[in-house]
Amino acid sequence: MTKPNAPNGEEPLARVLGRLAGRLRRADPGTVAELRRIAPGDFPAAFWCLYFAVVPRDWREPGGMPSVSADQAWAAVIRGMVELGPTGLDFRQPLGAALAESGYSEMRFIRLIRARGDDIGDEFRIAGQWLANKGFAADLRPAAEVVLGHVCRGLAARVKPYRAAHRMARDYFRVAGRS
Repeated sequence: MTKPNAPNGEEPLARVLGRLAGRLRRADPGTVAELRRIAPGDFPAAFWCLYFAVVPRDWREPGGMPSVSADQAWAAVIRGMVELGPTGLDFRQPLGAALAESGYSEMRFIRLIRARGDDIGDEFRIAGQWLANKGFAADLRPAAEVVLGHVCRGLAARVKPYRAAHRMARDYFRVAGRS
């Protein structure tokens, strides 16, 4: 099991994503459909039920206060995970490498790592759909870190979105360069 990434007992992102993936695997088709339709600023009941059941308070409330930007960031992460599918999370396969191996275009990849605001959730969703359609699974931590860090400033120091984007780019171009 993954060790906590902070001495104060905060739960690591990998564990949170793993629990989300487990819940999504067991979710009924209606719940999955509702989560797939999440739009920026729209929080359906299925989102709230999953969010409060799985995402720990320290990830939902940076600084101890409820945060609309944290809610929006997690909605984008959950929607991307839904698009990737119930078996799409694999911590052994770097996301950038999976995107390169699956033939994801360089232009689209650059848009993913440079996206900000509402666009970042859309780019994450598109990447998830692409990987699902190609039958690939991947470690979503870097994309989740980018989404969480750029959408919610209160989480940016914790997830380091620029480092995550750098890791994704390094993995993508390492694999793409061999082709």
